[in-house]
Amino acid sequence: MPSPSDTGSQTAGTSSVLAYATMATASRAVTEAIAPAVLVSALATGHSAGQGAIILAGVTGLAAVGGPFIGATLDRVRHPGRVVSIAIIVLAGGVGLLAWLMPHAPLLSLLVIASIGGMAQPALTGGLSSQLPSLVRPDQLTRAYGIDAATYNIGAIAGPPLAAASVVIGPVGPLVFTFGLLLVALAMRPFVPFPTRTEPGIRHSLVRDVTTGFNGLFSTPSLASATLINTIGFLGQAGFLVGVPLLVILQQGSLAHSGWVFGASAIGGVLSSAWIAYRPLKHLDEIIVATTVIVGLALITLAFSPSFVVTILAAFVIGVADGPLLAATFAVRSREAAPEIRSVVFTTAASIKTSLYAIAAAILGAVSDHGVGLVFGIAAIIQVIALVCAKVTTTAMLSRANVR
Repeated sequence: MPSPSDTGSQTAGTSSVLAYATMATASRAVTEAIAPAVLVSALATGHSAGQGAIILAGVTGLAAVGGPFIGATLDRVRHPGRVVSIAIIVLAGGVGLLAWLMPHAPLLSLLVIASIGGMAQPALTGGLSSQLPSLVRPDQLTRAYGIDAATYNIGAIAGPPLAAASVVIGPVGPLVFTFGLLLVALAMRPFVPFPTRTEPGIRHSLVRDVTTGFNGLFSTPSLASATLINTIGFLGQAGFLVGVPLLVILQQGSLAHSGWVFGASAIGGVLSSAWIAYRPLKHLDEIIVATTVIVGLALITLAFSPSFVVTILAAFVIGVADGPLLAATFAVRSREAAPEIRSVVFTTAASIKTSLYAIAAAILGAVSDHGVGLVFGIAAIIQVIALVCAKVTTTAMLSRANVR
């Protein structure tokens, strides 16, 4: 498939990167905040926890389905920036309607609204990241992905607690806060110089482009390795989400201290991502492996953590490793994926991770009845499995290439 030529690519000055970072930070804060916003607003308006979970499932469930199609659309259209704008508007419409109808609408109506709005989420995660190569020069791309990784961590720090705290302004305050973040992202969109393709991107059916993008995740040994390590390893990190509250209760006797642990991880991610922005990564494939090993060791430390201080430090180390792990993974995808399928590769990978992460969290939650140490131990083992799967797969791919 021929690669479409883009005008306005590689135009990034400082203002372009700052505009992108502002828009991306608001967008990632939304994707982090939407879960607590929905749950807290549901409870505050008289819904049960189970009903809140059903609405939340609508927000996240179709995001996994919509991701590959959003990515394929971004790869095909002449104006990908318009797709991003539409996605923000769709999600904002869904959040706005939920805020308006949450107190009195039937559960089925809320579920439908949440599902339609949630389908747009991948455009604000992998979809945005996939557009960075058109915004910066090639020699600036690794640094730009460091900044991009920081937007996820800043969003994780600010989004959930601010959304939950917004209930003080009213029962649907968390949803109103999330809606406001989406308005910020939409307002910044015109300042981000997304490319305009001079050739039409439509080549085959949308379904075929989605399939091609999925296959693109394993198109080269390097991309296959990054895909497997990042996806499988991310499942293990679901153990961090499940295990931290349980460990904190054992060590401190209160869930309130969980925020310190999650905050330490997010701060570690911001600091390492900021460092990458100034000192771009080299040896990307090796960094992905090394940071995954570090995450595994930190999870083992949590399994045997003797004190709350050790728990905080281990969480901080996980965050520090996550920054370069995410930035290096993005850079490898950009380097290895063909330009005409880059967006669908990014959004498909993000959608797969979202779906499997939710499943892993549910499974590890069930395992937690047998002890928090077991949760972290399994999470650490999953990091090893990720590395082994990547090594076996890439070795097989290289062997087949040599035979040919």
